[in-house]
Amino acid sequence: MTKLSIFSEDTQAAVAFFAAAYESNEYFIRNYSRCRELLLVEKDPEGAAEAVMFGIRHARLLHLDDFLLPVIYIDWMLQELVQELEKQGIPEAVIRDSFKDVEIWIQSFRKYHKGQVGLDRIEWVFRSLTGKVRRFCSLQFEEVTYEFPFLIFENRQSGEFQAVACPDLMIDQNGYISGTNGRSVICETKTFLDFGDRALTGYRVDLESGTVKMDTPVVLNRKEWELKLAPGEKAIAVHIPEGSDLSPDSIDSSFHRAKNYYENQILVCDSWLLDPHLKHILPETSKIISFMNRFHKMPVLTGQPQILERVMGFDFTMEALEHFSCTTSLQASLKKYLLEGNEMFTTAGFMRWR
Repeated sequence: MTKLSIFSEDTQAAVAFFAAAYESNEYFIRNYSRCRELLLVEKDPEGAAEAVMFGIRHARLLHLDDFLLPVIYIDWMLQELVQELEKQGIPEAVIRDSFKDVEIWIQSFRKYHKGQVGLDRIEWVFRSLTGKVRRFCSLQFEEVTYEFPFLIFENRQSGEFQAVACPDLMIDQNGYISGTNGRSVICETKTFLDFGDRALTGYRVDLESGTVKMDTPVVLNRKEWELKLAPGEKAIAVHIPEGSDLSPDSIDSSFHRAKNYYENQILVCDSWLLDPHLKHILPETSKIISFMNRFHKMPVLTGQPQILERVMGFDFTMEALEHFSCTTSLQASLKKYLLEGNEMFTTAGFMRWR
């Protein structure tokens, strides 16, 4: 691969201007060496991010441009990271696309820090730099441990899917996990699961609405239904980078290219882009709606819907909604929908490879 450049001109200029201050300080050379070891040798993005955070705190003590530090470290080790991914057999195009995420988050930082160049989504970016998160066309993919509290079954003959809630979940009056969106709980019911030799009995998920149906338990014949995914097993997570092309052709291309690199048949995701309520604020022909319709929906516990920060802006709160000045049609539709007393939800989902 020819030498890879992943930074914008503004980012390159900031790195060039401030790098000398870090290069001349022995602490940052040692801190960088530890970060490099964690990423290149130990393949530990979380540990490397923790090491960098100590470096950021030290930079702050010295009145240096603190959150520029991870950007400088990435610049120093970039070509070694590329070589390491090439050794793993990752194609050049995938490496280039995966590394685009770095500048995306640098630009996000600039947006909310008055034009300052920096990076605060450090662990997430390091996951791309170590090849744990790989981008194929519009989407990112990552091997993860499945954690959603639902068992996913497939009918052996028809291919139909069912999701059944794990035991001891508290479900509110509308079928969401109690505490979701900080909403009031008028009544709640605890789920149960009877995993017998011949049949399984429990509460199913409405895969269209993404809510647990607590009226009547479902009974699945174990000879007819195969367990495809349960908490604690390996799964492939789908992530949607900011600014991705969600057109059907582009999404199909992402799935087609990524499929050759992963064994699991089931893909999982959690995002504001999977919320069925999007149909109330977007036209049926929307690319977002097309993407959302690919997934079977399940509820997920979050303090507030992810759509607020992703559409309105980071640190946005419902208290600011009434006086929020909209600049896009999606913001205007969302504002109107929420002010009418409606809710949006971060939603989990799953689908089979296509």
